[in-house]
Parts: sequence; structure tokens; C-alpha cells
Amino acid sequence: MELTPTITTEQNQLKNNNKQSLRRPIIHVFTGFRALACLWVFIEHCGLKDMDELVALNIKWVGYAGEAGVAVFFCLSGFIMVWNYGDCEFKSARCYWSFIGRRASRLFPLYYFSLLLSIYNIRCVWSEGMSCTVSNWIYILSTLLIITTWIPYVFNVERWNFVTWSVQTEWFFYLTFPFLIRLIRYLLNTTQISLLSHVENKKKTLKRLYLMWCVVLCISTIFLLIRLILHDDLTVSLTHRQTNMIYIFPITRIPEFILGMITGIIFMLNASSDYYIDGSETNVATALLSNNNDQQQAQKMSSSKVNILNYNYNCLIFDICFALQIFFFIIILSPLLFIDLMHTKYRYIIGFGPLPSIIVCIDLYFSAKYTHSITSRLLTTSLMIDMGEISYAFYCLVETLPIVYLSISGITEKSAIMRFFAGIGIAVFARHYIEVPFYTWANRKLPKCRCL
Repeated sequence: MELTPTITTEQNQLKNNNKQSLRRPIIHVFTGFRALACLWVFIEHCGLKDMDELVALNIKWVGYAGEAGVAVFFCLSGFIMVWNYGDCEFKSARCYWSFIGRRASRLFPLYYFSLLLSIYNIRCVWSEGMSCTVSNWIYILSTLLIITTWIPYVFNVERWNFVTWSVQTEWFFYLTFPFLIRLIRYLLNTTQISLLSHVENKKKTLKRLYLMWCVVLCISTIFLLIRLILHDDLTVSLTHRQTNMIYIFPITRIPEFILGMITGIIFMLNASSDYYIDGSETNVATALLSNNNDQQQAQKMSSSKVNILNYNYNCLIFDICFALQIFFFIIILSPLLFIDLMHTKYRYIIGFGPLPSIIVCIDLYFSAKYTHSITSRLLTTSLMIDMGEISYAFYCLVETLPIVYLSISGITEKSAIMRFFAGIGIAVFARHYIEVPFYTWANRKLPKCRCL
């Protein structure tokens, strides 16, 4: 059952022309999703620390399902990786390390900067009244090497800016991505993902992708069941830490990344050719790159008219479904129905495993497909785009601010609102003076590869 791609002369010319015409535009709605996930995780962390403002505003319980925000990051990362690098062959070590170097230059600077700001967490290193155990030193060294979550061991130590665990897991995904994409292309009998959209038996290709999607989802379900079984005896603190270890372990989280990859491939097969070459979806990118205010205004008016004309039945259905999801996570999961949600299995089910993966992948697919929907337009507002651009810096650094404040004043900062605005301020600084400069420098220094 081989899938033989039929390549026309025009397609062959595109392939041999250094892939310049197949350079895909940025899907701006995904930047909005990053902002949404980042804020969701922030509310959860604030809720865990019983912030007074959240209680007063009666929104503390919104964060009970905040673990699903991490699933958004992992699925979204897989989708974006295959969207940008799905046609990279990764046959040479030069190309592989060029890709890894660019990913490292994006992750590492802010990661280490956040560790520096949160140095107070590892007081055993510099405090005279405390001494580091062997477990402490292993944890500190593995954190510096960005491999703590890779170690299947329960560290009973103080956490060093614990939110960066997802960066360590994400780093594992990046290292394995070239091998995963080559494996998926092998199973689909192709050398480039973009060529699959021209295959004569396209339906068979999609069937294979749906089958792969279901298999990965079943694997994710197995990991969830293991976590639920361990959860049965939370009277033992070690068991509780074991469930957390399963939650952060890269092997148990990689199904979300792969599901995002497969969803991205399905989207690429169904996306129109306009998505690759100056389609209506690239109007936003063109407007952002333009320096002429009059031209920007004209393009915004033109894009607005197109959005109104192209809003159809499918966009309406997607908007309704997205609104129902918000209703589900905010109303159905409220303490009015699940009083003890923080200590039940419901939180595991909605924040880890197949359920959040299914919801996230569907949202990513249809938000990118129906760019004229109200949901997509709200996620691409300037406020959400700006927040999405600094989301990684905000995620890494917002938890360090109370630590810095505590080390300076000796007082614990409990204001969620102050943390939020201070986090935005330091995230903007870190984005422009740490993240972007390092990434720009790396792009100049690293060896070039055709698809990167």
C-alpha cells in the first residue's frame, strides 16, 4: 500500500528552487494561543498560592484546569515545528546541528536568566545554616544541564524556578524532532510533507495520518491511566511526587508534541495553495512589516472587509464550539460542582492526557483554517499578539519576581496583580535585550541549511 506522489514539472521546479516559493507565512493566531496559554498557567500558579486578588474577584478556581495550558504549548510547538521544518531532510549532521543551535539560542538565554534571578531557591549552596545533600547537587547540576525532567527520579528538594521544567521537556522534543519528522515521512512514503498535497491518492494519506493520530492518542491514554492509578493513594507523599514526575517526564508528554505534528501535517494537506504564496492569510504579516502608516490602514480596512465577506457557517460553528469550551473550563469545572477538584482525579483528566490534546489540536486546526472566525480575529488582536510575543519570557520570569523581592526585602509578595504587571515589564525587557539579540546572533553564526 504505497503512496506514490505525482510530481508535475511545476512542482519539481518548486522543489529545486531552494524551496523559496514554499516558504510558509506566520500563522498569527498561534501567537494569540501562546498568550492565552501563558495567562492560563499564570492564573493556576496564582491560585495554588492562594492570591488574595483571585479570591476577591472569584476567579481563583479558573486556574484549576490550568495544567491544560501546558498541553497547549506542547501541541502548538509540534504544529509549528512541522509547519516550518516539515520539508527539512535532516540528512546531514550540519543541518541537524544548525536546527538544534537555533532552538537552543531561543530557549537557553531566558532559561539561564530565570535561574539567575531565582537563585534564592537553592539556599543550600550559599546559606551557612543549610547544607546540600547528594540529591540537591544532582538536582542543581541536572537543572543547569536542562535535563532534570529526563531523569526518572523523584527529587525531594527545593525547586529552582520550577516552571522551567517545561523548557527542559521542550528541549527534549526539539532534539528528537528531526528523527520524528523523518519517521513520519517514512510512514507516509514521502521525502517532503508539502508534496503530499499533490499525491493522487490523498485520501489514503489522510487515512494513514488519522490512524497515526489515534495510535498516539491511545499511548497518551495509557500514561494518563498510570497516573490515575498512582493517584489512588495520595496519603503517601512519595506517591504524589511520583504522579508529578509522570506529569513532567518527556516520554509521557511527547504524545502531545507528536499529535501537534500530525495535526499540522493534516492541515498542510488540506490548506489551499494561497496559504503558501501571498494569500489573504498573509495580509496581517504584510501589514506588520510595512512602515507606511497609510498603507497599513488601507490593508487593515481591506482585510476587515474580507473577514466580513468570508465569515460563513463553518466559522460560526467553530466560534460556538470555542465558546462552549470556555463554558466547560470556567463554569462546569467551578467549585460549585467540584468542591474538592484540587484533590480529585478530575484535575488530572482535564489537564493531562487525551482530553486536553484532542481539544487543543482541534482548536489549532480550525483557528488556522477559519482565519475569518471571531475566535481567530480576537486571538490576532494587537493585545494578544503582543502578549504572545513575550509569552516565553513572561512564563520563565514571572515566578522569579516574588523570589527577587523576598531576597531584597524579606517580605513575600502576594499580590497577583502586581506580579502580573511586573512580569509583563520584565518580559518586555528580556524579550528585546536577551531573547532577540541572542537568537539574531546565533542565526548569523550558525552554519546555513537550505530549509532553515
